[in-house]
This record gives sequence, structure tokens and C-alpha cells, in this order.
Amino acid sequence: MRQFFWFVPVLALLAAGCGEGDGDSDELMPLEITQGIALGEPASPADPAIEPAVAYDGTRVHIVYCQSDSTATHDVMYVQRVGAGPFSAPAPLYPASAGDSRRPSVALDASGTLHTVWVEGTLPGRDIWYVTRNALGVLSTPANVSNTGGQDENNPRVHVDVSGRVHIVWEGSTLPPNPTSAVFYTRTVGSVLAAPQLLPFANGGFSAEMPDVGTDENQHVYVVWAENMGSNRNIRMMRSDNNGLSFGNIGDGIIVAGTADKTEPRITCGVLGEVILTFIAQDAGGERGLFTALTRTGGTFSQAAMLFFSASGGVRNSSIASFAQADGARVVTVAFNDGPVAGGNILVRTSRDGGVNWPGDPVDLSQGNTQPASNRMPCVAMDDNEIVLSWVAQPTGGGVARTFTSANSFTLPE
Repeated sequence: MRQFFWFVPVLALLAAGCGEGDGDSDELMPLEITQGIALGEPASPADPAIEPAVAYDGTRVHIVYCQSDSTATHDVMYVQRVGAGPFSAPAPLYPASAGDSRRPSVALDASGTLHTVWVEGTLPGRDIWYVTRNALGVLSTPANVSNTGGQDENNPRVHVDVSGRVHIVWEGSTLPPNPTSAVFYTRTVGSVLAAPQLLPFANGGFSAEMPDVGTDENQHVYVVWAENMGSNRNIRMMRSDNNGLSFGNIGDGIIVAGTADKTEPRITCGVLGEVILTFIAQDAGGERGLFTALTRTGGTFSQAAMLFFSASGGVRNSSIASFAQADGARVVTVAFNDGPVAGGNILVRTSRDGGVNWPGDPVDLSQGNTQPASNRMPCVAMDDNEIVLSWVAQPTGGGVARTFTSANSFTLPE
């Protein structure tokens, strides 16, 4: 694998960091991961099952995915698995849907309620919808949480903080002739979702895309997105110190800038001020890498470090999850697709010190489970000793694309 030098001179951070993130410490050994067997769900779909989202509470695996209905539309479906038992029968989360249901995102709260958001409808009039499923399997009434006239909505993400407050972000685009995208945010106040607010950003007029949201243990809210500058994208972040009531700038809001095109920002948060970021960057020649940066102060990020350089067509579809161990150490897992748009291998890389160091090489958790050229769209969840991974692929013997899920155990090195 050749060295990946192209990104270093064009990456500029708001504050120079110490280059944390990619060093193999002599005192830090990688997690010992034991690969699990991947289960396809649904087991024998007549039509493709795509775009999984996964949540895990240490006992129960929840998967939401989009099932083609043999036409141009999809239904958003739910299955669960308790322990090592079988998956439940697939059930729609929005039985009344007459449109196209796509791109789900999920989060669990402490009571076992699953919160799901997705894109409903067809371009150029899509909306963001939201539904809950409690631990007894009771669904709430699905609700349109965006419902902004003259807008096309896309790319929703949902997060639940330690107090049970729900945070939702999405990308909203005004219709032609002025198709500028922006980031919208809403949260629950009590049990009711507040009216959506348009997040401010410093360089007005540029499109804001691919948002993500997270909260630290002190309930500061962080929203990141890719800001389209025309020839490339930068990564921005804003923080709320009043539980999402309002947002302020972090400096001028830019975490990562430069001439490389930076997309798919994803965050996970920890203690006060701790935000761990991953993103994908592509240079003018089309080469792609997966990068990470972190802050312990809620605003000043370390120098971005490369986690992976793809030599097989590109790195795509990153997902991040973390879990605080009993001793306070935070284990972080990043999952991604090493391959072209059509698919490749599903790899994970792990840190056991909160994203500072990432020792060892990426581990291929799709190997032997599915056809390598078809693996894509990974999503990851964690508890104290398992990495639960879902992705889309074709079975090893061929057949219809479906979601695959594996529970992979890990141990901390002595």
C-alpha cells in the first residue's frame, strides 16, 4: 500500500492539533475481535432489502431497512433478534405508506424504545418522517417532522441523549431555481417534537449536506455537516449549550477545510466536550481516504489522521459507534466499505482510548459471509463486548441483495 501524502498539505484545521489518531502505541494493542456468522434478513426476499440501520442494547438487535415492493418504491421494515434467537418476522413501520420510504436512521433510549426517522416520498417533494416502537412492540402514529412547504428533505439522522431527549437533523433543499441545501434540526420538548429550526452557518449561500447529530454526557448538542463550496466540501460543526434550544458557532464553524472533497461526516460523543469525528476525503485524482479527528473541549479538534486509504476503488459509507467501559475507557468502532459504489469488503477499525490511537489493521467482518463485490452500506452498534454490524450484500451463492447482520465479540487485550 503506497503512502497517502496527497491530503496532508491541503487539510487545514481551525486549530493545529498534535496529530492524534493514527499512531500505533507500544502500550496499546488492538481489540481482539472474533468474527460472528452473518445472518441474512429477510432470509429469502423476493425483492432487494437495502439501507439497513442497526441499534443494540446488549440483548436485543434492532434492524430497520428498506424493502423494495417490486415497483419504484420501498417500505421501511423492522426486525429484531433477542440473544442468539431467530429474527422476528419483518413488519412495516409505516403500513400506510403510499410513497417511497428510504434512508432510515435509528436510536434506542434507556427504556428500550426504538426511534426511527426516514425519507418519505419522491423527489422533489420528500419529507422526513418519525416513528417510535416501544419495548412491547407498540408503534406510535408516524409523523411528518419536516413538513416544510417548498422544500425537498433528505439524509435524516436521529440521536437520543442521556435524559431521553430525541434530536433529529436533516438536509432540506429549496426547489429550483435556487436549490440551496441547509441543515434543519428538531428535538423533543417533553414528549412533543418542537418546530424545526434552520441552523445558522457562517458562510451563507453554500449548500449544507449530509448532517449528523450527537450529544455528550452533559447534554451539549453537536451537529456536523459537509458544506459544499462548489469544487469541494468542508466539514462544519455547531454546538448547543442549552439542550438544542439554540446553536452558536464554533469559531467560524469549520472543523476541516482544504481543497480535498470531504463528505459523510459522522460523530460519536462521550464526556463533556468529547466529540469523535470521521469523514471521507477525496482528492482531485479521485483517490479516497477515511479520516478521524477529535476534540475534548467541544470545539478545538486534533489534526486529522488517516484511518484507511483504499487501493480498491474507494472508501465509502462510514458509520461510527462507541461504548464507555466500566473503567471509563471509551471503545470506538468505525465501519466502512472498501470498494466502489457497487460494493467491496466491510471493514472495521477500532480505538480503545476514545479515538486517540487506532492500533492494528482494519478487520474484514464480511469475509466469508457474503460476496465481496456486493458488500456496501455498513452500519455499526456496540456494547461492552460486542460489535454488531449490518450491511447490504448478496449471499455467497448468489441471489437477491438483502441485509446481513453479524454479532462479533471483542475482548480488551491484557
